[in-house]
Amino acid sequence: MHEIIPAVLPKSVEDLEAELAALPPEITFFHMDVLDEDIWTDKNTRDFEVHLMVEEPERIIGRWIERGAKRISIHKISGSLSAYREQAEIGFAVKLDEPLEEVLPFLHFVDFVHLMSIDEIGAQGHPLDEQVFGRIKILQEQFPTLPISVDGGVNVRNYEHLLELGADRLIVGSGFKELWNSLKKN
Repeated sequence: MHEIIPAVLPKSVEDLEAELAALPPEITFFHMDVLDEDIWTDKNTRDFEVHLMVEEPERIIGRWIERGAKRISIHKISGSLSAYREQAEIGFAVKLDEPLEEVLPFLHFVDFVHLMSIDEIGAQGHPLDEQVFGRIKILQEQFPTLPISVDGGVNVRNYEHLLELGADRLIVGSGFKELWNSLKKN
């Protein structure tokens, strides 16, 4: 089953609440990028995943699980982080410039892979880099049952191709509204 997941990148608690309120009521799951700030609201009623874009994810992962995160993407895999797999899905977030050969050995220890498809993580509005297409193909061939998330530059013009290649979850930031409206029409 494919998922189209809206991404939020809040700058404050008020911003997070406004972004969540702006999502269509049918949306029951969202993706949130977590930078150094600790932005959260107890008013959230949706399921969610977080992308921990921090140097020491083990420092805050427990807090996000307590808040209810169903999936957590991290850039560094360690034994202490894999211990959380019973409480939430743990994914390996792979930057666009990171050679896949370096991360393939670690993919047996995670529940999904989170491929970045833009250079600047933690930003919205950048175009998708088409080198992600080949990366999806490699992962599909070597790990056919491992779910693949693609994050960055996903929009109404490229989402079908990403799904055809084998992406399972598309994280959509600035292009979400246009994509959502297009999907609702069909």
